[in-house]
Amino acid sequence: MKKNYIFYKVFLLLATGLFIDAKAQETLPFYQQYLVDGDFLFNPALLGKTDDVVLNLNYQKQFSQLDESPNVQTIGLHANVFDRVGAGISFFRDQNGPISSNGLMLGASYFIPISDEEDRQDQFSFGIGTNLYNMNIDYTQLNPEQPGDPVLGENTNDIFIAYANLGAAVKYRGFFGGVSVIDIPISNDIPIVNGIEPSPTKFYLNAGYDWHFTDGIFLTPSLMMNLNTNSARIFDYNLMATAFGEKNNISAGISFRSAKSAVGSQNLGMSPIIKGRVGNFTFGGVYNFGVSELTENFGNSFMLSIGFNIENFINARGFRYR
Repeated sequence: MKKNYIFYKVFLLLATGLFIDAKAQETLPFYQQYLVDGDFLFNPALLGKTDDVVLNLNYQKQFSQLDESPNVQTIGLHANVFDRVGAGISFFRDQNGPISSNGLMLGASYFIPISDEEDRQDQFSFGIGTNLYNMNIDYTQLNPEQPGDPVLGENTNDIFIAYANLGAAVKYRGFFGGVSVIDIPISNDIPIVNGIEPSPTKFYLNAGYDWHFTDGIFLTPSLMMNLNTNSARIFDYNLMATAFGEKNNISAGISFRSAKSAVGSQNLGMSPIIKGRVGNFTFGGVYNFGVSELTENFGNSFMLSIGFNIENFINARGFRYR
């Protein structure tokens, strides 16, 4: 049992401990959700960005060779709910051994058309939201040598924090971009106990272009930057190709991720991506090839996504262009 505990403690330190000082109470972990129709999870300005009611579900599993490896599930729903107003709700659960995190996001957005095209391809939006986050540590899953260790003290296994989110986004003639500030703590905004503190505020910046170079096919190069107040930086360089018809489409591409922090920089890996739409049904998949010793020993990670785009039954009047 002692040997198993030592292995588990080492794994926990490697898989999460290296990031605890940098991320503290991590809310929704950042993977490639935004490339498989989950971009609204990181920018409230994208809630209700189309005329449909959009349902999106994601499942991410890390270190696939481990039975109890970290995994994240999200489910989100958003729509244009009134004139130019969008709104949405999402829920996530992040399970990492004895640590479980749950979060609820609520948000709203407002859209402004910036051309005469009545297809919502050229628009500016801004949004605001909140994350209600709770973390719990199940100490019954641990078998420490010293049960009286102060790290396992009272009132450290159930923590609630509320955060605010802000965002803006724009689409115009194939170009798109956005900026958001996520996880601005509005409760428990100082260290709580044993060095436990809120997640650092994150700044997401993205930009890209849909290049329609021939009928029915376009390429999308894009960049996503994830910066936070603990000086950690993640950069995603993406390239997607899409073939589309009137109601169906299929996309494939690749994402390359690198990271920098106060202790140095590293290339985290490459991720092939495939996604598509058949009628109202959407699907996607991402496989993360890591380059660290952790992935060599414990396996890579993957994400699966499904969704539905439903005709808007909430706002029968439709989007107001003027």
